[in-house]
Amino acid sequence: MLLLLLVASFQANSQNPTDSTKVTTDSTKITTESTEVTKNLVKLNLSSLFLGNYVVQYERVIGKKSSLAFALGYAPNAELPFKETLMDKFGDNETAKKAIESTVYTRWTYTLEYRYYLGKAAPKGLYLAPFIRSMNMDLQQDYPFVPSDGKQHVATVSSKFNAFGGGLMLGGQWLFKKHLGIDFWIIGAYYGSNLDAKFHGTDPVGGLSPQDMINLEKSIEGVDIPGYTIDATVTQHPSGKPTTVDATLTGNWYGFRGAGVCLVYRF
Repeated sequence: MLLLLLVASFQANSQNPTDSTKVTTDSTKITTESTEVTKNLVKLNLSSLFLGNYVVQYERVIGKKSSLAFALGYAPNAELPFKETLMDKFGDNETAKKAIESTVYTRWTYTLEYRYYLGKAAPKGLYLAPFIRSMNMDLQQDYPFVPSDGKQHVATVSSKFNAFGGGLMLGGQWLFKKHLGIDFWIIGAYYGSNLDAKFHGTDPVGGLSPQDMINLEKSIEGVDIPGYTIDATVTQHPSGKPTTVDATLTGNWYGFRGAGVCLVYRF
């Protein structure tokens, strides 16, 4: 569906979105008797900066009421979003509390979208944007647990998340002066069915009994995450240490996209 929209939106000749009388056309601007409309826009998402997430976007007008946009997001060594909310919910569980406090992640997101502007012409006014998105994330955390020896063990866990999905967003873009504007990502949602996350952890102390390893596997697999399944395997070196923990998380990838305010520079 997205591919058909993209193909249909390309035109042999660029036209002025506000005046059908064309004078000249080049690869950068659409020029008419009454106005000149730039076709390239670069943006910085200001609202995501407060979450330690750096998002930039490039948009290119490809038709009278349509454009293509590509966004790149990068969150380096960030704490969990809404950490305080998670602490309020799980803070009574000492294991969960330590895991939340120790978790940091680095995430890359890549988003390609087609925009159809509902007003007179692109790139101004309200728009609908079907999009596809890919996400890669590396995560580090400490997982504490207490086996039958009564001592606290800590497994240092690293994980990789990969996901792909698509969605739809409603937004609005307003341009003012010569080069500046605001792009408001109002509300949207996305869904994917192939989230794949792999976890690997090492407990250097080791010395777990066979029952301890079974209990640890059950503890990990018993974490309730709606829509996801967890499969865990605990192994131990023949010498008794270290103990290694491997787990996979599979399920659907979904979320909301919106409440983003971007500063626009057009050229």
